[in-house]
Amino acid sequence: MDWADFFERTRVAAGVESFAKLAPKLGITDGAIGHYRQGRQIPSVWVVADCLKIQGHPTPEKAAVEIMRSEARTATERTFWKKLLASTAVLLCAVGFSGAMPGKAYAASVSADAQGSQHGSMPIM
Repeated sequence: MDWADFFERTRVAAGVESFAKLAPKLGITDGAIGHYRQGRQIPSVWVVADCLKIQGHPTPEKAAVEIMRSEARTATERTFWKKLLASTAVLLCAVGFSGAMPGKAYAASVSADAQGSQHGSMPIM
């Protein structure tokens, strides 16, 4: 991965003129961006996902895990990211399926009375 190009694309997509102004949008310092761009460190998966969101990627979390898997330096790291990617795919399918279900979800509030009965509900979606 060319991290210098990756962060440059993110900076342009964010519409800022410097990495110092991009850094707060990612929750990191501009020094960290410098380390990533120079290849001294690899950014965390969350930073990569946030960059991909700014760049307008349709599935930034999944793509971030794929990038991290490709950047893994050891077999153990590659195995970890491969398993995480598989788990993410299953979870996204499950969430996507449940999101297609009609109706509203409700959270029941539980009373502290001695009988332990539930009272009322409130919509959560």
